[in-house]
Order: sequence, then structure tokens, then C-alpha cells
Amino acid sequence: MGRLRFMKRRTCVILTLLVSCAAYAKLTHTDIEVVGNAYRYQFEADIAAPFDDTRAVVTDYNHLKRINDGVIESRIVKTYGKHKLKRELLMEQCVLVFCFDLRFTEQVEEHGRNKIVAKIIPEESNFRRGIATWQLEALDPANTRLRVNAEQEPDFWIPPVIGPAMIKHVFRKEIEETTQKIELAAI
Repeated sequence: MGRLRFMKRRTCVILTLLVSCAAYAKLTHTDIEVVGNAYRYQFEADIAAPFDDTRAVVTDYNHLKRINDGVIESRIVKTYGKHKLKRELLMEQCVLVFCFDLRFTEQVEEHGRNKIVAKIIPEESNFRRGIATWQLEALDPANTRLRVNAEQEPDFWIPPVIGPAMIKHVFRKEIEETTQKIELAAI
């Protein structure tokens, strides 16, 4: 009996690993543009997870670290009803040997179940301005499309040696990792 239980557990672990490895979070579109000290980015990814599960992960504002390793802290500061809140996000982003502490305090508003808009509050952030729109679409019962469109302007110095090509490379890598982690957390 003990050996049978051991075999069942081992089989469950192997199946869990296979399912995790099967996650694909297919990035179907990315566009990143650097203009002066500001940047605009948009991406689209197909997540192999149901809509409700995917939405639950991206709106779990107190636990965003699980979808991005650069997140140091994420928390809801205040709620203004069921679909509007203020959140704080502290991140560290490194490019080459330069590391930046990113502090976003944002007004987040959920428009229905499919759209989330986050606007940076400049006086409480180290960004001059910024807005990000997240849209989710159920492709079928097991798959969700995620579209993000954002524009942000940091209020800190970025060394000239970190050019647009390097910023684009780092952003793309972050987007790939984040979408994969969203999928893994949602399945």
C-alpha cells in the first residue's frame, strides 16, 4: 500500500512538471519604441489558460511578484469601490551594470472584465507620466489573449550608454518571462 501511494505521488509530480513545461505563452506581437527619455510598448500574447484564471492572476495586485521577478513589492494602497483602486509597485530593473529602482503609484480602473487601465500618479512615483492598458479576451474555454499597450516616461537619468536597442532587448525579455509566468500561475 505504501509503495502504491509513493508511485501515485511520483506520477503526479511528473505530470505536474510535464504540464508546466507544456506552457507556451505564445508572444504574437511586440513593439517597443524609445523616444527621448520616454518609451512606448505594446505586446500581444496567447496564454494557454482560461480567461477567469488569467484575469485572477493579473488582477492579484498584492502578489505581482509571482509574475515578474523584478517586483520587490506590490500592494493595494486604497480602494475606491469595486472597480477602482490605487496601487503601489516597487521594482528593480537592471540593464547591463546599471540598476534602477522603479516606483509606480497608479490609479487602476477595471472597465468591465476585459480591460484594466493603470495611470501613473507622477507626484507619488519616479515617473513623469505613464499609462498602461491591459485587455484580455477569451479565445476559447482554455485560452486567453492578453494585449498590453503602455507609454511611460521615467523621472530619473538613464545613462546614454544604455541605448534604445538595449532597452528593447531587456523589455522583450521581461515581456516573454512575465507572460510565461502569468500562464504558469493561471494553469
